[in-house]
Amino acid sequence: MTLEWSDPAWGSDARFVRTTFDSQWVRMLGSENRFVGRIGGGAMATNTFDKIPPSLRFFAGGDQSIRGYSYESLSPENEDGELLGGQHMLTSSIEYQRHLTGNFWSATFVDTGNAFDEWWPDELKTGAGVGVRWISPVGPIRFDIAHPFDDEEDSWRLHFSIGPEF
Repeated sequence: MTLEWSDPAWGSDARFVRTTFDSQWVRMLGSENRFVGRIGGGAMATNTFDKIPPSLRFFAGGDQSIRGYSYESLSPENEDGELLGGQHMLTSSIEYQRHLTGNFWSATFVDTGNAFDEWWPDELKTGAGVGVRWISPVGPIRFDIAHPFDDEEDSWRLHFSIGPEF
């Protein structure tokens, strides 16, 4: 969990309080089955959101967020369809992994969430897919293919990541 606070008294253009949290759950069922759960979120309180830089606004989508959507492609938009970033974010994931052979595991997963401006989102975006995990000498390497259920283009997206779970 992180807590950030900014104030014009310190030279900032805006006064805000921003918090983020992430939690994950990993459980083995025997030696061949593994479950991974994740939840994350963030919230910002400010009266001057237009002065908040994009790097501090909330976006969702991508390898570590909602697979099936491109990186930071989910957030409130302006009239021209440009992503603005949100004041809040909520993401969650559940994944089942099954040992295949040696250092290889298969995975199935469902991710959901969104970035939004109101206290609770109007809609949560959901993606699901399958993947392969290789527990390499330098850490886990993950290759996933995911489908966004709420995307009008109805496309599949490849995701590749290296490092610990989420």
